[in-house]
Amino acid sequence: MKVDHHTFESLLHAKDISKKTFSHYSKIPYYTVAGWKKSGKVPAYAMVLLKSMPSPKTVTAKQLIDAGMPRAIFWNNDLTKAVPNDIFIVSTLKRAYNDFVVQKFVEFFGEDTPGQRPHRG
Repeated sequence: MKVDHHTFESLLHAKDISKKTFSHYSKIPYYTVAGWKKSGKVPAYAMVLLKSMPSPKTVTAKQLIDAGMPRAIFWNNDLTKAVPNDIFIVSTLKRAYNDFVVQKFVEFFGEDTPGQRPHRG
């Protein structure tokens, strides 16, 4: 079964995911993903992968402070600036990596952090 390529494109857009990101996540060569537009059809398994792919999310420093993260960690940060969560987590851990901060991230984002690839065992 094949799906119309416009459906695939609109779901990519809705999830704010590029074809290159999808290609990297799914381990499907980029030229194959880009070629689906030319053929007008997308394999059904690609839609399943896209639906299960985590969407990039954003977070602000204020949200984490409200959740109990110490304000000092975000010194000189714009508290209202929305940043993709994976970049936010890495930059914060570079400043203050300790068990408390890690625990607060786990509480806020959950153990399966958005942006993290699900385990395929």
